[in-house]
Amino acid sequence: MSELLGLVRGPRTALAVVLGALTVLCGAGLLATSGALITGASQRPSTLLVLMPLITGVRFFGVARAALRYTERLVTHDVTLRLVARVRGRLLERLTPLAPAALSGARGGQLLSRVRTDVDELQGVVARLVVPTGLAVVAGGVAVASTALVSPATALVLAGLLLVLGVAVPAAAARAGRRAAVAAARADAAVAADTLDLVRGLADHLGGDGGATALRALEGHLDRQEEAERAAARLAAATTLCREGVPGLGLVAALWLVGTDVAAGTTDVLLLAACALGVLGAFEAVGGLGVAWSVAGGIRAAAGRVRELGEQRPAVTDPQEPAPLPPGSALRLEGVTLRYPGSAEPAVAGLDLAVADGAKVALTGRSGAGKSTVLDLALRARDPDAGRVTLGGTDLRELPLDGVRSRLAWAAQAPQLLGGTLAGNLRLGRHDATDAELLAVLDDVGLAHLATAPGLDGWVGEGGERLSAGERARVGLARALLSPADVLLLDEPTAHLDPALSARVLDLLARDARAVLLVTHDAAALDERWRVVDLGTDESRLHPASTGA
Repeated sequence: MSELLGLVRGPRTALAVVLGALTVLCGAGLLATSGALITGASQRPSTLLVLMPLITGVRFFGVARAALRYTERLVTHDVTLRLVARVRGRLLERLTPLAPAALSGARGGQLLSRVRTDVDELQGVVARLVVPTGLAVVAGGVAVASTALVSPATALVLAGLLLVLGVAVPAAAARAGRRAAVAAARADAAVAADTLDLVRGLADHLGGDGGATALRALEGHLDRQEEAERAAARLAAATTLCREGVPGLGLVAALWLVGTDVAAGTTDVLLLAACALGVLGAFEAVGGLGVAWSVAGGIRAAAGRVRELGEQRPAVTDPQEPAPLPPGSALRLEGVTLRYPGSAEPAVAGLDLAVADGAKVALTGRSGAGKSTVLDLALRARDPDAGRVTLGGTDLRELPLDGVRSRLAWAAQAPQLLGGTLAGNLRLGRHDATDAELLAVLDDVGLAHLATAPGLDGWVGEGGERLSAGERARVGLARALLSPADVLLLDEPTAHLDPALSARVLDLLARDARAVLLVTHDAAALDERWRVVDLGTDESRLHPASTGA
């Protein structure tokens, strides 16, 4: 929270506070001059010139209040939007190095809730906490000082009631609302995650129990969300009651104390209504603090969750002094061992593997043998616990991440497609690829029909849902083929293909001049151009002789 407050310090925030205070004071001044004008008019003066100063004051404060309120809102929203943009930008910058390894296991809905909902919640720091609190101090102090010029006793009462409504009520509301706000935020995140999972897996749910299990879990989170929101609503009602009731006490006290002075002849009658209504208007400075601070716990919790996500350590980091990229792209794993956190057995142990420039190597073996782990290590999505991975003879940990990944192109078994056009998804492989190159690579991977429907500029659906699993996999392969990388890392590129299309894709890869390291469960489909490394046996996992070049 302190880091967040540091982001809103500056001249714009101070300007918003000053403008807000002037707006409140103009409102109080408008009420005071209106009260004095009505009282003066009721005395039937001999000429309207006597009332001209009051008439001018009413006009001035009315126009000034509207202009100041508009300007204050403009400045406050500018500060708020700058804060949200800055926080979201920093968060996304910190999230980028976490992908893919450090974000594995995270629910997509919860991540979305952190990046969108929690960051949006932080905008309340400016609009609901910092600016209202600052203007309450400034406007409240000026209002008390002005009231003291008319009636010191009334000023003391006003100061006391302002402290009650501006300090005691917000403090109590913040304390009472902390638990409800945190519970509501957790329920919101759970509802978002469950809803996203339900929508993404709708077809599977319908094919199982019709989604009954998922709906029960979602309804449970909705019940907790409703309970938290009811608690927050009860607290808001209590603070609203205080906001409406305390100013009434101030009005009664002003009428009594100033009225006594008027009756005694020590105060002009015009000041009775002016002071009473001015005191009533002064409470605008603190009236909203109770409701605002009731959600302070939720804002603080959101800030904590955003900070926690931003402080996650990436699985790999850039070296402090990166070495220059080597001229060659030969890939080698030397005595590599990697154990995933919480796993009893290593994913790979003592593995030696060489992929020379232009070599074609296929990794086979049972599920869980470590085939995809090898691709992660080669891409430097993870670093080995023991041994090393080299590119062109240089340890990957000594090279810049961007440089390593510019030499390597990766196609996942289930690639992520964006909810955009086919051309936009393909150009993730190479942004300057021409339409002709896109059509050529689609034909190479057996997707020439996609050039007609949906077409290069056609929408592929959310996550590529308008394409089949095999088509999505080949779009991912096409992106890798478009890439200028020297080494292709491919995870099950033929998993969803029929034998004829699988043979076509494997022949295309075997003829590619670049080095290819692919994972497959179908070793029988590979011809003599491929060197097959079986990770399903202890020998291939431990002895260089079976995995050498």
